[in-house]
Amino acid sequence: MFIVGRKLFDKIHKRKMHSHHNHEIHFMAREMDWLPKGIESLADGSYEPRCLKRYYFSDEMVDQLHISDRIFQHILLRILKPTFKYVMNQNCYHLDGPTGVKNATQKIREVLQKEQPKYFIRADIKSFYKSIPHHKLIQDIKKYYDDQKLIGMLENIIKNPIDSPYGYKNPDHGIALRGPLSQFLSGIYLKPLDDAFNQADVTYLRYQDDILILCKTNRQLNRCKRRMMNVLQERQLRLSKRKTRIGKIESGFHFLGIAYPPTRTVDNTSTTPVNNGVITEPTQAQNLNKWGVLLIKHRRLRILFRIREHCAKHANKSNGWSPMVSLARRSNAILLDGYAGG
Repeated sequence: MFIVGRKLFDKIHKRKMHSHHNHEIHFMAREMDWLPKGIESLADGSYEPRCLKRYYFSDEMVDQLHISDRIFQHILLRILKPTFKYVMNQNCYHLDGPTGVKNATQKIREVLQKEQPKYFIRADIKSFYKSIPHHKLIQDIKKYYDDQKLIGMLENIIKNPIDSPYGYKNPDHGIALRGPLSQFLSGIYLKPLDDAFNQADVTYLRYQDDILILCKTNRQLNRCKRRMMNVLQERQLRLSKRKTRIGKIESGFHFLGIAYPPTRTVDNTSTTPVNNGVITEPTQAQNLNKWGVLLIKHRRLRILFRIREHCAKHANKSNGWSPMVSLARRSNAILLDGYAGG
């Protein structure tokens, strides 16, 4: 564990090498006594993290871990990873690491190609990490793990106080969003939702707080919607109205930043006249005759359009040349020039 911790610290130190000379990373690099002491506390179960540091920005609020706590929790995550295949649901893809999005995308494409479902539920949980109650999360951890040392350390991490500009806080909801154990804790907390769709004849995928359910019939769609809402209500969570979509797959949908195009074919082609097997584009005058009423917006062009129609009507009654024919041609030329100029 010491070697793993040393590699993690060297990686962080290299990234922050050009930071301010009073940055704590430089003091930690000079004195490495904190690393073996922290690893020893992980081994005997006495590890307690430092307070989270809360920062407020214009668009978000961030709770930041201390550098040493980030390293120790990374080590703890490596200890827990072998248990994922026995505890976590296989439809929880964010625990696969960097390949999670790729695996989920491949799964979706295979299902769309082979099973051809007709309906989808694309749900997003509103303020997921901030809404997780501590007491329920600790109960779930005790349900799947029986090591008292591990439970005690995870409980200290979950109930970690926050040092904010407005004083110290001890919230009973929420976990650190960008912590090394945040994905593990979110997977534990939403495991009842993952397990609820194990026996259902639908395709269920989840990546952190993003949920996708592919159904074959409208009856399955309604049943999955009720089941999902019941579990989320029991978990004290709500869906985001802005990011949640329910509809037909033929109209297209997106998941994890990847857009799946509509499967319904739409004929947007326009027909053009054919002369002796050669396709010719319609002339400007033909387009004007067809769409002139809709395209002409200016008052001057509308007046010229009426003059042309009036002159053409009277010119057709006479044979050969007439003043009306000349006036119709002149107004038509002016109209086309005005149409081309906008």
